[in-house]
Amino acid sequence: SYNITVLSIRDGCQSKPSAVAQTSSDCISNNAWVTWDDSMGATSYFVLARAANGHNSSCTTTSSPCQVQDLKCGTLYTFKINAINKYCSSIDNTFELETPCALTAISAMTECNSDTILVKWELTAGTPLYVVTAEGDDNSIVACNSTSTSCLLQNVRCGMYYSIIVATSSDKCSSLRSPPKKIKTPCVPGNVTAVPSCKDAGAAVTWANSLVATSYELTATGQDGHVATCNTSVNNCSLAYLHCGQMYNLSITAKGENCTSYPPCAPSDIAVDIDCRNSSAFLSW
Repeated sequence: SYNITVLSIRDGCQSKPSAVAQTSSDCISNNAWVTWDDSMGATSYFVLARAANGHNSSCTTTSSPCQVQDLKCGTLYTFKINAINKYCSSIDNTFELETPCALTAISAMTECNSDTILVKWELTAGTPLYVVTAEGDDNSIVACNSTSTSCLLQNVRCGMYYSIIVATSSDKCSSLRSPPKKIKTPCVPGNVTAVPSCKDAGAAVTWANSLVATSYELTATGQDGHVATCNTSVNNCSLAYLHCGQMYNLSITAKGENCTSYPPCAPSDIAVDIDCRNSSAFLSW
């Protein structure tokens, strides 16, 4: 941030310096905002940013502020501000501003079947600290700090869309940030039901839909070793030509963009209590 004064001139007469103006840079878009207190007698203002390599950008306005757009990152610019009316233009008010470079090459990987996301990025010179923030689609926030090029976000919830941003602690620009990185975290499918289909010796299987899963894989394993599979993008699938008289174990995995959930664990400690009076059985596990 810089403090700037602006002068206006008319008919050979120079005004007193204006109230202190300020400038700041938008570190994501590398635009610079210049603000000031308007000067009496001036009808417009012209701001020019010029780099040593010849690149320049400018803006014209009738009042404060003025946005100088599309500056190159990592470049030292000389800014010149003029107050203008129909008679003349003020002398240049000059200052320098160096634009930082936004973080690039951000990657995020879900540590499948755990509650963590590993985030990586490229090192930026002169940056002592990185702050990683992930916001879920329910507005929940998880964050971590790092002095290296990676950070592990913990206590991440499954079944969520997360938007991840890496920001730096920098003397040049405290708002230096990466573009957001989107990631999905699938959950283990639940509420599984299976209905036998006699006409094709199979079964129709359904389960609870996951908003972030891109596909599902259903595997049915019979006691005789027979295996039937089905891949689908919806929360149901039909299995055909299962072996007659065989008990099948069903396993469903949900897949996200770069992660696959564990299939549910097989039930243990199964017990059966048969009621002979009404030909029923009570199953517990």
